[in-house]
Amino acid sequence: MKKLIVRLKNVPCVPNLFCVFILLFLSVQIFQGSPESSPNLSDSRSIPTTAQEKKEITIRNVTKETVYYSFQEARSNGESGERKLARGEVHRYSGDVPLDITFVRGGEKLEYRIRPGSANSFRYDENKKLDLFLGSHGRADVVDLAPYVATPMTVVDKMLEMADLDKDDILYDIGSGDGRIVIGAAKKYGARAVGLELDPQLIKESKADAKAAGVEALTEFRMEDATKSNLSEATVVTMYLLIESNELMRPHLERQLKIGVYVLTHNYAIERWENKLIDYVSLKDDDGKDHSIYLYRR
Repeated sequence: MKKLIVRLKNVPCVPNLFCVFILLFLSVQIFQGSPESSPNLSDSRSIPTTAQEKKEITIRNVTKETVYYSFQEARSNGESGERKLARGEVHRYSGDVPLDITFVRGGEKLEYRIRPGSANSFRYDENKKLDLFLGSHGRADVVDLAPYVATPMTVVDKMLEMADLDKDDILYDIGSGDGRIVIGAAKKYGARAVGLELDPQLIKESKADAKAAGVEALTEFRMEDATKSNLSEATVVTMYLLIESNELMRPHLERQLKIGVYVLTHNYAIERWENKLIDYVSLKDDDGKDHSIYLYRR
């Protein structure tokens, strides 16, 4: 809470009763402080937020099973309850307070606090266990291909290098996030680049960053469902999705892309494209975490 400095030096205290009233009023304001703080959860993990136009919280089920969870508004006398989230269903919560979400995974109780304005999704982690992730959108009419996780710049640079880009290329980034791959392709290689993203705030940030980088004329950011987008002009496609999302995109890529187009995926391979794989690189980011890049030729 910010400190409130009250200057009373030049305040006349006549009559005395009025002066006492002023002091009591100011004391109440000081000790009342900021709006009620949310209680901390023991053994809970905080999910980072993505700013959205509304302060609505959405939770989507991207798994193959029904998910049971409990919720509690993080304020005194807040609403609470038990809910069942069917496969593909989206639950919505309005309001300006965080939600504490609790669910059980293989006998283990997990607790998260999710913030207003965030889109979240139940998914399987790398060990195929149920978990709750930050999602890029909460729209029920559009497939949620992956939670938003920024690609480290070392990986971005290597992907663009492997794509062998030049000014004649047109790169499409599926789930462009903050636009770093699109901007990098335009700035370093002079390629025209298009980002497909469903989070309006991320698109806004991407456009601002492209303008600041001086590549506004070479870049475009579209709020589109990638599974229905026209990709036919692309000479290079980049994706950082999940295994099941790559499988979902595969037939669309086969229908849309011309023979010879490069497709690069970060960390997750495209199943049934083994015969199209022409290069594979394993590298570490600046934090020492391992990453994989798969390069396919359509």
